[in-house]
Amino acid sequence: MAVGDHPSHVVGIEEHVDLDEDNYIEEEEEEEMSDEPSEEDDRMEERKTRDEDYNEHGKEEEDDEEEDNLKSDDEQHANGKAAFSEDEGGAHNGVESIEEDEDKANLSKFDDEERKKRAELLALPPHGSEVFIGGLPRDVTEDDLRNLCEPIGEVNEVRLMKDKDTGENKGYAFITYKTKEFGQDAIEEFRNKEFKGRTIRCSLSQAKHRLFMGNIPKSWSEQELRRAIEENGPGVENIELLKDPQNSSRNRGFAFIEFYNNACADYARQNMSTPKFKLDGNTPTVSWADPKSSPDPAAAAQVKALYVKNLPENTTTEQLKELFRRHGEVTKIVLPPGKGGQNKKEFGFIHYAERSSALKAIKGTEKYEID
Repeated sequence: MAVGDHPSHVVGIEEHVDLDEDNYIEEEEEEEMSDEPSEEDDRMEERKTRDEDYNEHGKEEEDDEEEDNLKSDDEQHANGKAAFSEDEGGAHNGVESIEEDEDKANLSKFDDEERKKRAELLALPPHGSEVFIGGLPRDVTEDDLRNLCEPIGEVNEVRLMKDKDTGENKGYAFITYKTKEFGQDAIEEFRNKEFKGRTIRCSLSQAKHRLFMGNIPKSWSEQELRRAIEENGPGVENIELLKDPQNSSRNRGFAFIEFYNNACADYARQNMSTPKFKLDGNTPTVSWADPKSSPDPAAAAQVKALYVKNLPENTTTEQLKELFRRHGEVTKIVLPPGKGGQNKKEFGFIHYAERSSALKAIKGTEKYEID
């Protein structure tokens, strides 16, 4: 039996599991009792109007239906990105220097207009610097928001969302800081802050910066794919080219590409969506990839549930409770039923009264066996 390596892992799992609704709707019911718009209402409104707002800034609408069809389990797990230790700092600096030289060499291939365009895109703030602020009073102005946000750090842009017909603001806005560090500081500073008599909410914006690409030649390496992508847009930061599990020298025909910011990703997406863009004769599929599922630190700090898998077929809630209660009080065990009369699924959820108990349960030294 395996236990999720982080309690927050359960956030992504529960959204896709057919569970007993009574066990998972406590917070939703509490929000419905309030007359004030909930954060989820604001977030739904954000997603609903983001495309309209981007279109006003020269961005094309996204094909959400195609995104849903292209999702795969591999996307949820292909999140790894290389990291360097402090001891490797010198090597890291050397790599950055090489990358800068390569960037300059690549730019020399383009004409003046293209070089200027790429420089403008890279001069925009990076992904993670834009925050969403909800729960705003209806009489707030962009100047009010700028005065609120500028003490945190340099603000690049303030966009107060307004109704096109009435001109009234919709109660939320997007603030783009110069750096992602300022954005994170704003999220911490504005959490449940009182502003003009209202409690506002602040979280990371859902602006996209990752593309999905399909129909890639299966013999291609990551380096070959990177060269093809960089010819069509700047700011490529990471490429996740999924390997064939049966043959490590071949790929599975699709990849996820992470860019420096939304503007770079959108520019590359448009260039690679034209009929003339081909990979060894293949016409690739290019679309937005869903943002990686990563709850903010405050949300993660409240998670008290564990996801466990590889459960024997006849495992009972009593067995699991006995096994896991040595770490603390277990408040609930959830074993999703199988569909269509089938046996129970081989995974479940352990809910603790305290987060500290859940953290103890997932330590690498802990082992669990049933039957």
